[in-house]
Order: sequence, then C-alpha cells, then structure tokens
Amino acid sequence: MFRRFLAVILVATLSVSAGTAWAFDEINKSYLGDLAVDGYDSVAYFNTKKPAEGQGEYTAEWKGATWRFANAESRDLFMASPESYAPQYGGYCSNQMSLGNLSDIDPGVWLIFDGKLYLFGHDIGRDRWEETGIAARIQDADKNWQQYLANN
Repeated sequence: MFRRFLAVILVATLSVSAGTAWAFDEINKSYLGDLAVDGYDSVAYFNTKKPAEGQGEYTAEWKGATWRFANAESRDLFMASPESYAPQYGGYCSNQMSLGNLSDIDPGVWLIFDGKLYLFGHDIGRDRWEETGIAARIQDADKNWQQYLANN
C-alpha cells in the first residue's frame, strides 16, 4: 500500500514538473532582485583579496543584472572590462558547474585562479577543486557552461 502511494506521488510530481518551464539566466541573480554576486563587489576579490558588500550608490547594469560595488573606483574598473572582473559561469557555483549543475553561491567562498574569479556554494566545493586539480575542474565546468549557454 505504501509503495503504491509513493508511486502515485512520484508520477504526479513528474507530470507537474515535466510541464514546468524553467528560465536560465546567464547571470546568477540573488533572491533580493536582479543583483549579481548577491550584491557583492566582484572587483574587490581582485583588489582587496576579500569579499566586500556593494553599496546601492555604486551600481552598473551588465548582462541583465545589477552589479553593486564598494566604491566608484571598483564600478569604473568593472565597466571598463566586465569580463575581467565578472565571476566565471555567470556567478553560479563553480564546483556544481564542473558536475553539470546550476547552483547558488556563498560570496564568502571563492578563489582566483589564472586571473579569473570562481565562486562556490560551500567550502567543500572549493576544497574539492583544490584537492582534485583546479585546471581539470575548470575544464569540466567550461564544457558544461558552454552546454548551458548553447541550450538556452
């Protein structure tokens, strides 16, 4: 009886989710609106070597998201070369992207490798990258990211 109940629930769930449309955004936006990097200053990771919350008075629009910065200098550096300062994989979790998944991030968990910013959802994801070879994980994530971009 219990198995039959579970089977009915599973079929109902699959039926509902099969018809659900999901929109992929190239830039991961916070639950607070259209904020990239959960409102943190992506330039600060490079310049101060630590996360810094962006301020509402220092913003820029890029790729359909609002980017906040700690100061005008960070904003201006970003706008002069956004690809240099934007996190890889649109700001989605780099570890999960290397596994083929989209996942949110914790702006406090990050690394810079070969001049690029990588964000993670948890310390364990960043640790996995460091323990199993960052270059290999980037190769996996790059391949998966290209598939997301091509299919959406």
